[in-house]
Amino acid sequence: MQDLNGLQTNYSIVQMIRASGGRMNEYSIPEFEAFMEKIGYKVEDLDRLNIIHVTGTKGKGSTCAFVSSIMQQIDSPHRLKVGLFTSPHLIEARERIQINGKPISKELFTKYFYETYNRLQSPTPPLRKVSPTSPDMPMYFRFLNLMAIHTFLSEGVDVAVMEVGVGGQYDSTNAVRKPVVCGIASLGLDHQSSLGSTIESVAWHKAGIIKDGVPAFTVPQEDAAIEVIRSRAAERNAPVAITEPLPIGKYQLGIPGDHQRINAALAETLCREWVRIKTPNVDAAKVDSWVTKGIRLASWPGRSQTFVSPRYHNLTWHVDGAHTVESMTACAKWFAGERANSSFKCVLLFNAAHERSFKDLLQTLNKHAGKGEFVEAIFCPNLTSRADSQNSTVHKDEKLTQQHESARIWTELSGNTATKVFPNINAAVDYVESKYGSDSSAETHVLATGSLHLVGGVLDAAKGSI
Repeated sequence: MQDLNGLQTNYSIVQMIRASGGRMNEYSIPEFEAFMEKIGYKVEDLDRLNIIHVTGTKGKGSTCAFVSSIMQQIDSPHRLKVGLFTSPHLIEARERIQINGKPISKELFTKYFYETYNRLQSPTPPLRKVSPTSPDMPMYFRFLNLMAIHTFLSEGVDVAVMEVGVGGQYDSTNAVRKPVVCGIASLGLDHQSSLGSTIESVAWHKAGIIKDGVPAFTVPQEDAAIEVIRSRAAERNAPVAITEPLPIGKYQLGIPGDHQRINAALAETLCREWVRIKTPNVDAAKVDSWVTKGIRLASWPGRSQTFVSPRYHNLTWHVDGAHTVESMTACAKWFAGERANSSFKCVLLFNAAHERSFKDLLQTLNKHAGKGEFVEAIFCPNLTSRADSQNSTVHKDEKLTQQHESARIWTELSGNTATKVFPNINAAVDYVESKYGSDSSAETHVLATGSLHLVGGVLDAAKGSI
């Protein structure tokens, strides 16, 4: 973990990339291709992975989880080996690289990590420099992307589901030139310093994954976003279509939440298109059964997830990594539905990543979860003691300025003055358990949201696993 964490981009470099207005990003794909060459691969090797490439602002991870689950059901002409590359991880870094729905083992992770790492560190062959400022080693996300490619090709996966990290146009996953099909999940304003502050700009970056002649699918979006997506698809002579949400009750959704109907619908469309292209003579009834079973068996920890504390059975945790206004709206409505017609106490545990508008997220949560529903609100940064979760991409604020400001805003919005601030996730979870878990006579439900990093830390501290 120390070698991997050493590849993280520190806060100052992240700020440099943002200040460049995206110019530094223009080298990202050529640099990634050079790193691929360094570890022994050509870009054309990616074609062997029969990639399903997915981007979006809200729901791209859930869509990939549905896709992976559906593809695992395919057994004609043979059972497929399905790779999944996703981010971020919740507890362990190996969650980002999965085969057949499970993170690769610790042994495989170590094997492929050092094979990739040592090849990059080796003086031969020399690294092809794209520009004088090109780095000698890939940053954290790009390294894991390289490692995933090495893993999937070495393990002989039949199909790889690749989730974009940020944006699309300049994301390292976009090195693939011939995916089988591309998907664009729901769009919204996020990562504005990198993707721009308009929906048109965001759509331009996301639609950058569309390739020449490769079918692309999206979901209902704002008219301005659809116009950009269609324009970019036309430039590449690629067909693009809009997938409508699943009708209520059509399938049993393995990932809970009414908002998942749109993600499952996009996943179904992507999988059906992949099957049409790669195995065109398959019986339609078989495809229907694969889709039905795959959607039912899909799981995606940290999204609309509920679990009872293993230490205090009166304490129930609801965790959701919502970090945009759109996803927070869905999260708040999901939690409101979970507590409908119930009288248990509710506690909020919240943090948003440094660059996101925590005020907008808190306003959205307060609006849709119900005013005065939380007896206490707790705030902490996304810091834990686990090595996998060390994060040098954020600014360390020992004064906890953002958390205290979040507490002030929450009191202003909700009228509730019962707030607490803690220096890390472990301390916050300890406080919740000591105050609410020890009182076995009172049922208490805790909503942890605002960041996937927060949710991962909560799962580790409060549950011990994903």
